[in-house]
Amino acid sequence: MSDARRVMTRVLGVYLTLAAGAASSAWATYGGGACRRCGVAPAPTATCMLAPSCQTATQTVYETVYEAQPYTVLETRYKTAYRTEKYTVMRPVMTTSQIQRKYTVMKPVYQTVNHQRKYTVMRPVMKTTQIQRKYTVMKPVYQTVNQQRKYTVMKPVVQTQKMERRYTVMKPVYQTVNQQRKYTVMRPVYKTVNQQRKYTVMKPVYQTVNQQRKYTVMRPVYKTAMINEPYCVRRPVVTTRQVIQECGYYETQMVQIPGPVVERRMRVQSCGCDTSPCGHSKSVVTTVAVQCPPRTVCRRVFVSRPVARDITQTHYVMETAYRQVPVTSCEMVAEERVENCPVTTCQMVAEERVENCPVTTCEMVAEERVQNCPVTTCQMVAEERVEPYEVRTCSMVAEERVENCPVTTCQMVAEERVQTCPVTTCEMVAEERVENCPVTTCRMVAEERVENCPVTTCQMVAEEATRQVPVCVAEQVPVTVTRCVARVVPRSVQVQTCTMVPVVVPSCATCQ
Repeated sequence: MSDARRVMTRVLGVYLTLAAGAASSAWATYGGGACRRCGVAPAPTATCMLAPSCQTATQTVYETVYEAQPYTVLETRYKTAYRTEKYTVMRPVMTTSQIQRKYTVMKPVYQTVNHQRKYTVMRPVMKTTQIQRKYTVMKPVYQTVNQQRKYTVMKPVVQTQKMERRYTVMKPVYQTVNQQRKYTVMRPVYKTVNQQRKYTVMKPVYQTVNQQRKYTVMRPVYKTAMINEPYCVRRPVVTTRQVIQECGYYETQMVQIPGPVVERRMRVQSCGCDTSPCGHSKSVVTTVAVQCPPRTVCRRVFVSRPVARDITQTHYVMETAYRQVPVTSCEMVAEERVENCPVTTCQMVAEERVENCPVTTCEMVAEERVQNCPVTTCQMVAEERVEPYEVRTCSMVAEERVENCPVTTCQMVAEERVQTCPVTTCEMVAEERVENCPVTTCRMVAEERVENCPVTTCQMVAEEATRQVPVCVAEQVPVTVTRCVARVVPRSVQVQTCTMVPVVVPSCATCQ
């Protein structure tokens, strides 16, 4: 179309140029005022027209072709699984703590003093005397005598004799012969044909609904009650008693202590009969006890001076008093709660499907075969055998024997015996004894004690528990599906196209 437009544009340009030239020449000759009939004849003009131009061209045409193509898709199938879910529950934890409470008790202190007490007891003195007593007993005297006794026994005598016994047995003789046996077997011939089988599957449709689940929890309720608690109070009691106080003093006294006796070695001259060659007498060394001189020492001596004084003392008497003590108790109260649990229900919807099932048919074809069967025949043949055996005979023979039999006789003989009998006599003798009698005195001493009072507190502790929650799980299963695939195929086609082409046609020169 663009080429035809270019051609028309050029033709129109030429035509307008020619027309403009003719007009200018006519205007120049006549000035535009003369009549066209009386004037000079104008030059011939041309007319532009559009004429159709047809031509044949080859054009590519694209066609869409649909083909069946199998492909694998993942089909979502749902199944119910159980998921472990953790949730928090409040568990009461009872804690018992010990609180120390101080109180005072009067503890008795016992003191035991031994006092001697004299008393007289009669102590028995036992005296034993031996007295002889004569008595007669009958003593048995046993006497054993052997006597011979004759008796007869039957003694067995065994004799063995060897003998032979002849007998006939039938001995089998086997013979095997091969014989041909014809038999017919049915040989299967299998043929497979594809058949379409329609079947219905149940497709699961899952629906999740929230259901309310009621459960019970134990909620702690604390109650505080006032109870009477006994405790001990010490009340002071003032008493006066007289005591003897020692107000003595120490004084220094001079005391003379004799000196100790010590041993000293002294030289003493001996007698003149034994002289040395030089004319001097010989001396002898001996040990002599000599007392040292006395010495004076200072000794502190305590001088007693007792003074009676009145002492006021205060002792405490225990009294029981009561006070109000708050005690908190924890009571677990059942409380019902509601929980929204998602419940997934599965409804099976019937869906019909078509499956190509290969069906194999079996046809039995008769076929004759030959088999070699071994046939064994048995023939009995007589055979004579000899068997040795022993024969034992037993005969009884009389035999006389002698047996010694002991015979015991008992004879009672009188025998005189002497028995020593102890005779005990008791004589009471007075004896003075001393007994220590313990005398116990009790004194109350104040003692402070500490008592552990258990106080129980309840604290709610968050604890994590586990439960199984049903969950719908999607599973991707590969399934083969057939789909139509569009494919574009190019094809060449002869097409005739017509275009309008401008054509210049010359017109008549005469003026109309």
